[in-house]
Amino acid sequence: MATTLEQQKPAEPMLKQDICIMIGGQGGDGTLTVVNLLGSCFRNIGLNVYDARNVLSRIRGGHADGVIRASTEQVLSTGDQVDVLVAFDEEAVQAAVNELAPDASIIFDSSKGQLSEKFGGMGLRVVNAPLGNMAASKLRRNIFKNTIAFAILGRLLGLEDDLLIEVLRSRYERRGKEALDANMQALSLGSDLAKQNNIRSIYKIPHSEKSNKILATGNEAVAYGFLVGGGRFFVGYPITPATDIMEWLAPRISKLGGVVKQAEDELAVINMGIGAAYAGARVMVATSGPGQSLMTEGVGHAGEAELPIVVVECQRVGPSTGEPTKNEQSDLNHVVYGSHGEFPRLVIAPGSAAECFQLTVDALNLAETYQLPVFLLLDQALCQNSESILPFNLKSIKVERGKLLSQSDLEKIQTYKRYQFSEDGISPRSVPSLEGGQSQVTGNEHNEYGLTSVDTTNRLRMMSKRMKKVELAKNELPRGNNFGRKDAKIGIIGFGSTLGPILESMEQLKSKNIGVRFQQIRTIFPLLVEDLIEFSDPLDKIFVVENNYQGQLAKMIRSALGRNERIESITKFDGTSFKPREITNAISTSIQGKLEMGV
Repeated sequence: MATTLEQQKPAEPMLKQDICIMIGGQGGDGTLTVVNLLGSCFRNIGLNVYDARNVLSRIRGGHADGVIRASTEQVLSTGDQVDVLVAFDEEAVQAAVNELAPDASIIFDSSKGQLSEKFGGMGLRVVNAPLGNMAASKLRRNIFKNTIAFAILGRLLGLEDDLLIEVLRSRYERRGKEALDANMQALSLGSDLAKQNNIRSIYKIPHSEKSNKILATGNEAVAYGFLVGGGRFFVGYPITPATDIMEWLAPRISKLGGVVKQAEDELAVINMGIGAAYAGARVMVATSGPGQSLMTEGVGHAGEAELPIVVVECQRVGPSTGEPTKNEQSDLNHVVYGSHGEFPRLVIAPGSAAECFQLTVDALNLAETYQLPVFLLLDQALCQNSESILPFNLKSIKVERGKLLSQSDLEKIQTYKRYQFSEDGISPRSVPSLEGGQSQVTGNEHNEYGLTSVDTTNRLRMMSKRMKKVELAKNELPRGNNFGRKDAKIGIIGFGSTLGPILESMEQLKSKNIGVRFQQIRTIFPLLVEDLIEFSDPLDKIFVVENNYQGQLAKMIRSALGRNERIESITKFDGTSFKPREITNAISTSIQGKLEMGV
């Protein structure tokens, strides 16, 4: 094993309150396994964690990497730079080169030769180690190179051997003695290799008591929120990045008397969901852009029939198949406007795993209270990246089923009218199995009894009744979260996974003496215009940050607010999440340009 590390090693380990590590290679190299092991290590020493994946839509092969960031502070992005890179091939170094910190360290698998000289002169600390060859010769399987790398990485990070052993044992003990023993041997091989080559810690990472926080993705939080919120019927079709929700629920929901169904396609998904909602279940479906296209007519049916259903829309790069594993926020127009004809809907957007949990419960309650479809709008980064969060507060959960009639309620009603005209636009709803609670449900316009009607007066009253519910729901919709200086004249608006990068960008702008305010929008439709006006009126400039080409949210805000010259889009649509510095640079460049023009 050759190393240039010692010649470049600092005299003393560098204290890192915040550190970012990337593990890259080919799909199937076990990069995400190392990320998961590191996540457990960092949690055990009291640090906050955020991790992200970059994989292709295939089982094996093609570049794949995982990034994990650990900090003494709460973090919701991978930050701007990578401090340590574990590269199982040279492609991984090339993919990461623009993100590496100037003094980054690289552990490189030199099984096919040392790292190319073209990366020399960059000030990087490099450890060339034959990870794959060692795994193949000593353990007969190349895959164990990831555990060997984990051991060397632990040494560079100053993590105790006992901690690495504890984490490895926790992961593999349940998989049987053979798997545990092989990985323990790989860990020993890596530790011995580090000792033989005098590799010592470069970094000093703060330690404290084991964190009581849990690691959760947005998808996991949505699935758990569905269970806790009384959800008992989930139906889906495998589609990235939504599939994790169904996979999490499948082994758990039956213990609470619930059902998970995998349908043959998204057309069947939405229609099965409609049937279950009609029967009285609390229902959720989940999909991504292509699946949402197929569900569009069915969601309209739910709106027309006034049936409560939650649709989790996990956005990814589109159109068509697009890039299934990459991040984007370009389905905004689809969920807000997509339909033939008009029907009531709500669109809410969490920005963290903790919010995914709570807003899923809120979505279920809103759907049943107002008897309409509710979109829960996520994006790939929010769906699949993990973050440290406090355990969910189950005591705060309330299940609200709205005007759902019991048998005793029906017995007090002379004639049950499913679509009865009411002052608030919400009609009493019955489970059809109850005596006297049956009604007809079709996709046609209907009268109060559910019977098809083309009467013009009825149409005007029924349409107004349905659409009134959107306005009525405003008081219960999630308000935006406001951050930053109240006296600032520069504002930022964003939603979903842009939350973390924007918050860090605010700190960077502060160091440039640029004070900003930020509103994280959590209700996309209907826009809470009064809140937007209160936030924006004092501002001279508003930047809307979103992962799409057209600036879809910015256009909605311009339409709602007027004074459009104040609103500027910051967009990104290359399949990756925003880096804080990208937002900082865009805002500071724009402001500087205006100053130079005397504006």
